Amino acid sequence: MPAVVLLAASAAQAQIAVVAPAPAPVADGLWRGSGGAAATLTSGNTDGVAASLSLDAVRATRRDRITLGGSLNYGRSEVDGERETTADRWNASARYDYNLTPRTFVYGRASVESDRVVELDRRDTVDAGLGWKLIDLRDTSLSVFTGLGRSIDRYDREQRIDGRDDSRFARTTLTLAEESLHRLTPTVELRQRLDIAPTISGDRTTILRFSSSLAVALNSTLSLTVTLADQYNSEPPAGVRRNDLTLFTGINVKFGPQPPAAPPPAQPQPQP
Repeated sequence: MPAVVLLAASAAQAQIAVVAPAPAPVADGLWRGSGGAAATLTSGNTDGVAASLSLDAVRATRRDRITLGGSLNYGRSEVDGERETTADRWNASARYDYNLTPRTFVYGRASVESDRVVELDRRDTVDAGLGWKLIDLRDTSLSVFTGLGRSIDRYDREQRIDGRDDSRFARTTLTLAEESLHRLTPTVELRQRLDIAPTISGDRTTILRFSSSLAVALNSTLSLTVTLADQYNSEPPAGVRRNDLTLFTGINVKFGPQPPAAPPPAQPQPQP
Protein backbone atom coordinates (compact mmCIF):
# COMPACT_ATOMS: atom_id res chain seq x y z
CA MET A 1 0.00 0.00 0.00
CA PRO A 2 1.52 3.34 -0.98
CA ALA A 3 2.50 5.95 1.58
CA VAL A 4 -0.20 8.39 2.60
CA VAL A 5 1.13 11.91 3.04
CA LEU A 6 -1.04 14.15 5.22
CA LEU A 7 1.14 17.23 4.77
CA ALA A 8 4.19 17.58 2.52
CA ALA A 9 7.19 16.35 4.55
CA SER A 10 10.37 14.41 3.91
CA ALA A 11 13.38 13.56 6.03
CA ALA A 12 16.79 11.90 6.12
CA GLN A 13 17.67 9.29 8.76
CA ALA A 14 13.94 8.64 9.34
CA GLN A 15 13.47 11.98 11.07
CA ILE A 16 10.83 14.46 9.94
CA ALA A 17 10.45 18.01 11.14
CA VAL A 18 9.21 21.38 10.02
CA VAL A 19 11.10 24.45 11.09
CA ALA A 20 9.32 27.76 10.73
CA PRO A 21 12.05 30.33 10.22
CA ALA A 22 11.46 33.48 12.24
CA PRO A 23 10.48 36.44 10.07
CA ALA A 24 12.85 39.32 9.51
CA PRO A 25 12.35 41.71 12.43
CA VAL A 26 10.51 44.98 11.82
CA ALA A 27 11.39 47.60 14.46
CA ASP A 28 7.84 48.57 15.48
CA GLY A 29 7.55 46.63 18.78
CA LEU A 30 4.90 44.19 17.48
CA TRP A 31 5.06 40.41 17.72
CA ARG A 32 5.37 38.47 14.46
CA GLY A 33 6.13 34.83 13.81
CA SER A 34 5.39 31.65 11.96
CA GLY A 35 4.52 28.06 12.77
CA GLY A 36 4.60 24.79 10.90
CA ALA A 37 3.23 21.27 11.20
CA ALA A 38 3.76 18.07 9.24
CA ALA A 39 2.78 14.41 9.43
CA THR A 40 3.50 11.31 7.36
CA LEU A 41 1.97 7.81 7.51
CA THR A 42 3.40 4.77 5.71
CA SER A 43 1.97 1.26 5.35
CA GLY A 44 3.35 -1.83 3.63
CA ASN A 45 6.73 -3.44 4.15
CA THR A 46 7.37 -0.74 6.74
CA ASP A 47 4.65 0.83 8.89
CA GLY A 48 5.49 4.20 10.32
CA VAL A 49 4.34 7.57 11.52
CA ALA A 50 6.17 10.86 11.86
CA ALA A 51 4.98 14.25 13.02
CA SER A 52 6.44 17.62 13.90
CA LEU A 53 5.45 21.04 15.17
CA SER A 54 7.42 24.27 15.33
CA LEU A 55 6.91 27.87 16.37
CA ASP A 56 9.03 31.03 16.14
CA ALA A 57 8.24 34.60 17.16
CA VAL A 58 10.13 37.92 17.09
CA ARG A 59 9.49 41.31 18.69
CA ALA A 60 11.89 44.08 17.64
CA THR A 61 12.33 47.79 18.31
CA ARG A 62 15.13 50.16 17.38
CA ARG A 63 16.63 49.47 20.81
CA ASP A 64 16.28 45.70 21.29
CA ARG A 65 14.91 42.40 20.00
CA ILE A 66 13.34 39.32 21.61
CA THR A 67 13.37 35.99 19.75
CA LEU A 68 11.47 32.89 20.92
CA GLY A 69 11.44 29.45 19.31
CA GLY A 70 10.59 25.82 19.83
CA SER A 71 9.98 22.55 18.01
CA LEU A 72 8.71 19.03 18.60
CA ASN A 73 9.70 16.04 16.45
CA TYR A 74 8.43 12.45 16.74
CA GLY A 75 8.83 9.42 14.48
CA ARG A 76 8.20 5.68 14.77
CA SER A 77 8.57 2.74 12.39
CA GLU A 78 7.56 -0.93 12.53
CA VAL A 79 9.16 -3.72 10.49
CA ASP A 80 8.05 -7.36 10.92
CA GLY A 81 6.36 -6.51 14.20
CA GLU A 82 9.47 -4.79 15.62
CA ARG A 83 8.82 -1.18 16.62
CA GLU A 84 11.55 1.43 16.66
CA THR A 85 11.39 5.07 17.67
CA THR A 86 13.28 7.02 15.03
CA ALA A 87 12.81 10.53 16.50
CA ASP A 88 11.63 11.82 19.87
CA ARG A 89 13.03 15.25 20.53
CA TRP A 90 11.94 18.74 21.55
CA ASN A 91 13.63 22.07 22.16
CA ALA A 92 12.79 25.59 23.30
CA SER A 93 14.92 28.74 23.20
CA ALA A 94 14.86 32.45 24.01
CA ARG A 95 17.27 35.23 23.03
CA TYR A 96 17.51 38.92 23.89
CA ASP A 97 19.56 41.44 21.88
CA TYR A 98 20.26 45.00 23.04
CA ASN A 99 21.69 47.44 20.51
CA LEU A 100 24.71 49.41 21.71
CA THR A 101 25.10 51.14 18.34
CA PRO A 102 23.39 50.64 14.97
CA ARG A 103 26.06 47.99 14.22
CA THR A 104 26.90 46.38 17.59
CA PHE A 105 24.76 44.62 20.18
CA VAL A 106 25.01 42.52 23.32
CA TYR A 107 22.97 39.35 23.60
CA GLY A 108 21.89 36.72 26.10
CA ARG A 109 20.13 33.48 25.34
CA ALA A 110 18.97 30.26 26.97
CA SER A 111 17.82 26.95 25.53
CA VAL A 112 16.65 23.56 26.72
CA GLU A 113 16.39 20.39 24.64
CA SER A 114 15.71 16.69 25.00
CA ASP A 115 16.35 13.69 22.73
CA ARG A 116 14.97 10.37 23.95
CA VAL A 117 16.47 8.42 21.06
CA VAL A 118 19.98 9.03 22.45
CA GLU A 119 18.63 8.97 26.06
CA LEU A 120 19.38 12.69 26.57
CA ASP A 121 16.92 13.68 29.27
CA ARG A 122 17.84 17.39 29.12
CA ARG A 123 20.51 19.74 27.88
CA ASP A 124 20.38 23.20 29.44
CA THR A 125 22.48 25.92 27.80
CA VAL A 126 22.98 29.62 28.54
CA ASP A 127 25.40 32.05 26.91
CA ALA A 128 25.95 35.78 26.50
CA GLY A 129 28.30 38.01 24.55
CA LEU A 130 28.78 40.65 21.87
CA GLY A 131 27.59 40.77 18.26
CA TRP A 132 28.20 42.80 15.11
CA LYS A 133 25.82 43.54 12.21
CA LEU A 134 28.16 43.38 9.24
CA ILE A 135 25.31 43.93 6.76
CA ASP A 136 21.96 45.35 7.83
CA LEU A 137 19.83 46.04 4.75
CA ARG A 138 16.16 45.34 4.09
CA ASP A 139 16.82 42.39 1.77
CA THR A 140 20.24 41.26 3.03
CA SER A 141 21.60 40.92 6.54
CA LEU A 142 24.67 39.27 8.07
CA SER A 143 25.55 39.17 11.76
CA VAL A 144 28.33 37.51 13.73
CA PHE A 145 28.54 37.11 17.50
CA THR A 146 30.73 35.54 20.14
CA GLY A 147 30.44 34.96 23.87
CA LEU A 148 30.81 32.55 26.77
CA GLY A 149 28.34 29.90 27.81
CA ARG A 150 27.57 27.03 30.16
CA SER A 151 25.99 23.72 29.14
CA ILE A 152 24.79 20.80 31.28
CA ASP A 153 23.72 17.42 29.83
CA ARG A 154 21.62 14.97 31.85
CA TYR A 155 21.05 11.40 30.59
CA ASP A 156 18.48 8.82 31.65
CA ARG A 157 21.24 6.38 32.55
CA GLU A 158 24.99 6.38 32.89
CA GLN A 159 26.88 7.05 29.65
CA ARG A 160 30.52 6.88 28.70
CA ILE A 161 31.59 10.25 27.25
CA ASP A 162 35.11 11.63 26.97
CA GLY A 163 36.48 8.60 28.82
CA ARG A 164 34.21 9.15 31.84
CA ASP A 165 31.14 7.20 32.99
CA ASP A 166 28.38 9.41 34.38
CA SER A 167 24.81 10.57 33.76
CA ARG A 168 25.63 14.30 34.09
CA PHE A 169 28.17 16.22 32.04
CA ALA A 170 28.92 19.96 32.27
CA ARG A 171 31.21 22.34 30.40
CA THR A 172 32.03 26.00 29.86
CA THR A 173 32.04 26.91 26.19
CA LEU A 174 33.03 29.63 23.77
CA THR A 175 30.30 30.74 21.37
CA LEU A 176 31.19 31.44 17.71
CA ALA A 177 28.19 32.06 15.47
CA GLU A 178 26.90 33.79 12.37
CA GLU A 179 23.51 34.16 10.72
CA SER A 180 22.28 35.70 7.49
CA LEU A 181 19.15 36.46 5.49
CA HIS A 182 18.94 36.97 1.72
CA ARG A 183 15.68 37.92 -0.01
CA LEU A 184 16.31 36.64 -3.51
CA THR A 185 12.96 37.85 -4.88
CA PRO A 186 9.83 39.35 -3.27
CA THR A 187 8.57 35.77 -2.66
CA VAL A 188 11.79 33.79 -2.08
CA GLU A 189 14.19 34.10 0.85
CA LEU A 190 17.20 32.13 2.02
CA ARG A 191 18.30 31.92 5.67
CA GLN A 192 21.32 30.20 7.17
CA ARG A 193 22.89 29.91 10.58
CA LEU A 194 26.09 28.37 11.95
CA ASP A 195 26.70 28.00 15.70
CA ILE A 196 29.85 26.43 17.17
CA ALA A 197 30.41 25.88 20.91
CA PRO A 198 33.94 24.54 21.61
CA THR A 199 34.74 23.62 25.21
CA ILE A 200 36.95 25.83 27.36
CA SER A 201 36.70 23.71 30.52
CA GLY A 202 34.82 20.59 31.58
CA ASP A 203 34.19 17.60 29.35
CA ARG A 204 35.68 17.96 25.88
CA THR A 205 32.42 18.11 23.94
CA THR A 206 32.07 20.48 20.99
CA ILE A 207 28.55 21.06 19.61
CA LEU A 208 28.13 22.44 16.08
CA ARG A 209 24.73 23.36 14.66
CA PHE A 210 24.04 24.42 11.08
CA SER A 211 20.78 25.12 9.28
CA SER A 212 19.84 26.56 5.91
CA SER A 213 16.24 27.22 4.84
CA LEU A 214 14.75 28.25 1.52
CA ALA A 215 11.21 29.65 1.82
CA VAL A 216 8.88 30.26 -1.13
CA ALA A 217 5.77 32.32 -0.36
CA LEU A 218 2.52 30.84 -1.65
CA ASN A 219 0.49 33.85 -0.51
CA SER A 220 0.68 36.49 2.22
CA THR A 221 0.47 33.92 5.05
CA LEU A 222 1.54 30.52 3.66
CA SER A 223 5.00 29.46 2.47
CA LEU A 224 6.73 26.26 1.41
CA THR A 225 10.05 25.73 3.20
CA VAL A 226 12.92 23.36 2.46
CA THR A 227 15.50 23.06 5.25
CA LEU A 228 18.82 21.30 5.63
CA ALA A 229 19.94 20.97 9.25
CA ASP A 230 22.98 19.32 10.80
CA GLN A 231 24.06 18.85 14.41
CA TYR A 232 27.56 17.58 15.19
CA ASN A 233 28.60 16.31 18.62
CA SER A 234 32.33 15.59 18.98
CA GLU A 235 31.81 13.33 22.03
CA PRO A 236 28.45 11.53 21.74
CA PRO A 237 27.45 8.62 23.98
CA ALA A 238 28.73 5.17 22.99
CA GLY A 239 26.88 3.81 19.95
CA VAL A 240 25.60 7.22 18.82
CA ARG A 241 26.82 8.87 15.60
CA ARG A 242 28.52 12.24 15.79
CA ASN A 243 26.49 13.75 12.93
CA ASP A 244 22.70 14.09 12.81
CA LEU A 245 21.77 15.35 9.33
CA THR A 246 18.16 16.08 8.38
CA LEU A 247 16.50 17.31 5.19
CA PHE A 248 12.84 18.26 5.41
CA THR A 249 10.08 20.25 3.76
CA GLY A 250 6.89 21.73 5.14
CA ILE A 251 4.17 24.33 5.00
CA ASN A 252 4.50 27.33 7.32
CA VAL A 253 1.87 29.83 8.43
CA LYS A 254 2.74 33.41 9.41
CA PHE A 255 0.98 35.22 12.23
CA GLY A 256 0.96 38.81 13.45
CA PRO A 257 0.69 42.01 11.39
CA GLN A 258 2.47 41.79 8.09
CA PRO A 259 5.39 44.19 7.56
CA PRO A 260 4.89 46.98 5.02
CA ALA A 261 5.79 46.10 1.47
CA ALA A 262 9.03 47.38 0.03
CA PRO A 263 8.57 50.52 -2.06
CA PRO A 264 8.75 49.94 -5.81
CA PRO A 265 12.03 50.81 -7.49
CA ALA A 266 12.30 54.35 -8.77
CA GLN A 267 11.57 54.72 -12.45
CA PRO A 268 14.18 56.51 -14.57
CA GLN A 269 13.10 59.99 -15.57
CA PRO A 270 13.04 60.77 -19.29
CA GLN A 271 15.81 63.05 -20.40
CA PRO A 272 14.65 66.45 -21.77
